[in-house]
Amino acid sequence: MSKFTNCDSLRMKKIKLIISVLSLILFCSAVKAEDDLPAIGLTPPPPPSELPAEMISESASEPAPEVVVKKETSLTDNIKDNAEALGKADDAIIDVSPSVGDNLVDKIASIEKGGIKAAKSAGETLSEMINSKKEESKQKVQKAMAVKRSNASVFDISGAMLRMNPAQIEAALTRRGYKKTVEKQDIPNFIRWRNEEKCRAQGVVGYERLASCVTQMAKKDNHQFIERVFYSKYDTQEDMEIRFTSNFTKNKAYYLSYKSNVLTNIRGNSQKEFYLRNIKVYDFWKRINQKYGVPDNKENVIWGLGGNKPYLQAGTGKLRLEDPTLRDLDYTRMSREDRRFMNTGLYNF
Repeated sequence: MSKFTNCDSLRMKKIKLIISVLSLILFCSAVKAEDDLPAIGLTPPPPPSELPAEMISESASEPAPEVVVKKETSLTDNIKDNAEALGKADDAIIDVSPSVGDNLVDKIASIEKGGIKAAKSAGETLSEMINSKKEESKQKVQKAMAVKRSNASVFDISGAMLRMNPAQIEAALTRRGYKKTVEKQDIPNFIRWRNEEKCRAQGVVGYERLASCVTQMAKKDNHQFIERVFYSKYDTQEDMEIRFTSNFTKNKAYYLSYKSNVLTNIRGNSQKEFYLRNIKVYDFWKRINQKYGVPDNKENVIWGLGGNKPYLQAGTGKLRLEDPTLRDLDYTRMSREDRRFMNTGLYNF
């Protein structure tokens, strides 16, 4: 019995020893954990950073800005006093922010950059629009100037103009030193043929007598008119030809032709003739440009409004001023007069 009691006491001693060792270990670990805790009132150190070693070294090398807080002053005054330090702190935070990856700072920066670029592009677009509008207006003005044509009906050749009667043409050319060389009178064909029938009906026989009878009847009815006139200026070797409409349009000039014989009279291929000919050609075109300006059709050297309107055409040593509208009007009135004579009254069936 005593033997079993001794064994139990030894076992209890071993259990107490083990319990005391375990309690000692727990106490030591608790003391160590308490030592690791930060003191009351102090800020715990930041957790280990995941930044690259280069950025950590750079940020560690720069001292943190010092902010001094005065209890006796207000919050606004403290912010004003520490504005520089706070600005440096903000810059430091921005500088050590990671540059790789999509974070809020990168997005804000990219938005700001995009906004600046958009503003610049908008400004450039506005300036381009203004420049394009100016260019369009300039082109419109140039087109309007290009479309603007010369009114050849107010042009003259040596003072002679379109729609002048023979007396006015003679007075204008005489003042310029021209002399009348040839004057041709004519009768409209339908009037001539009708007068021939009338003369034959009256018993007129023979070519000369018939022509004289036709002319007298035309003069009596005011159908004979000056068809064309030639003028010459002998000292400068210039010639003019003027054609007129019939009396149905009051015998007015519709065609004026000018020719200078100075160039054609210079013959030969020597240096002298070549030089003199070129000088006269240059002087001719210089005077054309001074008087009439730039032609509307540079290829054919024509001034005019186009279509069937009056026009002026130039060639080396030649000019032609014509009014097709007046000529067509004369033909129309003669045709109308001819239809009036068709009512002969010869048929009574």
